[in-house]
Amino acid sequence: MSNKFRDLISLVEGKITVFPLEKRMVIVACSGGVDSTALFHVFCELFKTKTIFSLALFHFNYGLRGEESDGDEAFCEGLARGAGVPFLVARAAEKDRQDRQGEGIQEWARRLRREALMKLAVNGEIVALAHHADDAAETVIMRMMRGTSLTGMRGMAEWDGLWWRPWIRLPKAEIIAAVEESAMLFREDSTNAQLDYARNVVRHHVLPALFRLWPAGREKLLDLADDAASVAEYALEKALEDVRFELKAGTPGQRATRDRMPVCDQSKLAALPDAVALAVLAHMARSTAGGSWRQLSRQNLMKVLRAARAVEKPRFVLELSQGLYLEAGSGQVKAWSAGSPAG
Repeated sequence: MSNKFRDLISLVEGKITVFPLEKRMVIVACSGGVDSTALFHVFCELFKTKTIFSLALFHFNYGLRGEESDGDEAFCEGLARGAGVPFLVARAAEKDRQDRQGEGIQEWARRLRREALMKLAVNGEIVALAHHADDAAETVIMRMMRGTSLTGMRGMAEWDGLWWRPWIRLPKAEIIAAVEESAMLFREDSTNAQLDYARNVVRHHVLPALFRLWPAGREKLLDLADDAASVAEYALEKALEDVRFELKAGTPGQRATRDRMPVCDQSKLAALPDAVALAVLAHMARSTAGGSWRQLSRQNLMKVLRAARAVEKPRFVLELSQGLYLEAGSGQVKAWSAGSPAG
């Protein structure tokens, strides 16, 4: 085993040993690519030394690349078999490929993978993802360019419930170096080189150019994103108190989390600075039980905020998408989801 690979093991080991042993049940999401394959091998070593309680490998076959996709699945199955751990696989059906709900390929793939993993991690397993610092930096840049809130700048957090990204501050170059030194086998996804995906353009052209100019830029960018998100979360908590945010019982045709509807005071919301008011509206929309959050753009949320600030204050209802509504009027702002707007 190479010294660089031992460093990867030590990094993960130092983070997971803070949990009691019986809580160290891990499912590694593995595509067969270099990052996730390396992460699986790291956990295999920790499993051998009984540092973790249980281990399984999960692979999602999207069926988008024909024999190449099947080859990825077979490779991952071989990894699991070689390690003597369960192989968990999910496959996209033709219906899944046709019903993308207006999503881009990558967003669609993330949703399907997350839904499948949520069904598997029912006993409190930690779901380990191989996202690294370069992935996080790409996400920050893309969200900034597309438009996001200060909270949204963080992009990928190390912990998201049971979802764990132990390498989120580790540059990809260090993973590659360890893999090369260990002569580890992995699969290469041919779509990673296609420049018709925005993320690939950012990955292959934008970030390398930035980091050549500012070698420490990756860490500084992620620090800024974390700081911005932390400040925004603090401001949001205070703002929710100011606008008298609460969950009220819904009316027929309207529903929200546990049958409670997010509501706040319209005049109090209108008095907040734009950035804080928009964060409140986004929080309200995310508090609903149904609908899609894909349309929580600044442009759409501003429509509701302008309506809340209108002198005449007429009732204004905005359907974001798939039955998710924001409403301003009668002294209140509400978020709710339903098959159709209710009065």
